[in-house]
Amino acid sequence: MNPFTRIVLPVTVALVVASTSFAAPAKPASPNKKTAKPVAMKTAAIRPFVDAPHDNVTIEWWYVNSQITTEKGRHLALIGSFFRFGNGAGQMAKDSSASTPRSHYLIWAITDKDSKTHQAYSLADRNTLEMMKQFVTLRMLMNPNDTRASAMLDTLSKDAFPPPTVLLDGPATVSKAPFAVAFGSGDTLTPVAGKPLTYTVKFTDLKTGVVAANLQFEAAKPAMYVGGTGNTGLRDPEDMKYLSLTRCKVTGTVDTGAGPERITAADGWFDHQWGDTWTTQSAGWDWWGAQLADGTDILFFRQRDLATGKVFFPLATFMDKAGKLTVTKNIRFDEDLSTLWTSPATGVSYPLNWTVAFPDQHLILKISPDVREQEMPIITGGSIWEGSCAVEAAKGDGTKVGGTAYMELVGYNSPAVKRLMKAGAAK
Repeated sequence: MNPFTRIVLPVTVALVVASTSFAAPAKPASPNKKTAKPVAMKTAAIRPFVDAPHDNVTIEWWYVNSQITTEKGRHLALIGSFFRFGNGAGQMAKDSSASTPRSHYLIWAITDKDSKTHQAYSLADRNTLEMMKQFVTLRMLMNPNDTRASAMLDTLSKDAFPPPTVLLDGPATVSKAPFAVAFGSGDTLTPVAGKPLTYTVKFTDLKTGVVAANLQFEAAKPAMYVGGTGNTGLRDPEDMKYLSLTRCKVTGTVDTGAGPERITAADGWFDHQWGDTWTTQSAGWDWWGAQLADGTDILFFRQRDLATGKVFFPLATFMDKAGKLTVTKNIRFDEDLSTLWTSPATGVSYPLNWTVAFPDQHLILKISPDVREQEMPIITGGSIWEGSCAVEAAKGDGTKVGGTAYMELVGYNSPAVKRLMKAGAAK
């Protein structure tokens, strides 16, 4: 575990997730517990997509990704996640406009799949800064000889975060009626008036002032309720809600430094998740959001006990072209440990090529990264791997279908997982 992760435990709980994607319990279920094989479930019911915030939860986030082709023929991928967390305990920044003070954090990144380059950003508000000061000060009171805490507090006292995280240029606000998200002046998520399930998303490079992405996401399918119900808590299923718009038409412009380029083709993905029972102190996960060329979208993941490295709770939710859902836990995950990539920045190793089989659906996915270096920085000094991937799907009738995906790998800096990766790669 990264040293900063040990310093600010409550802040780490809220910030080490990148995106999105999944919530873990305060104490994971035993990975050795055997359960009956679930029966696949099908539903074609259309239920509303909930975008507005919830005031009675510990953590909430809005996540987007997109695979983009520009007018210049460039192939890019984008990810962004707006987090808000906490229930207003303790000192908060005076410039917060939230009715109940909360902390806010944003990560976003652009990957150039042609040049194999990746640029990631990590930003937080003053509420987060003040909260971190409190917890690090408490840590020092408990252990005055903690040099890591002392160094971190020295940075925070200068109104700065550990690099590469930077302070937002203004307060973060999340409003309910009408729904809108604004993190500082340059990063926003807002619905488009008069167009259901359509949102404008903007990300700005604060160093240059360039609007790096000005996008519109328009849902092409009804909302996916992950697991069929949207309930994904582990200790209590209703403790976490998870909804996705898995196939969106994306339009707008991107600017990677050479001026804005119009988007000519793009598929997008939009998640909203909120709840209470989760922690990355005890659990990590592997997560994918895949879009196949035949119109099938698949959201699938598994949990990992970070103390032992053992995996548990696999879950996949399929949505076909017509919007019908199929849910299964019968999944086989095989990571190719010969493809371990070790980050030069953090020293963490991630398995980047995977084969994932869904026996009930007679489907096998082969997943490979578009760019190996797609590690995302986290405010406490840790990291996750969150990146664009290519997918080759083989069906039971022998046909093959191409596709794309975003993959998220969380918890690979734990000692137990590191040992497993090293042992597996040595075989």
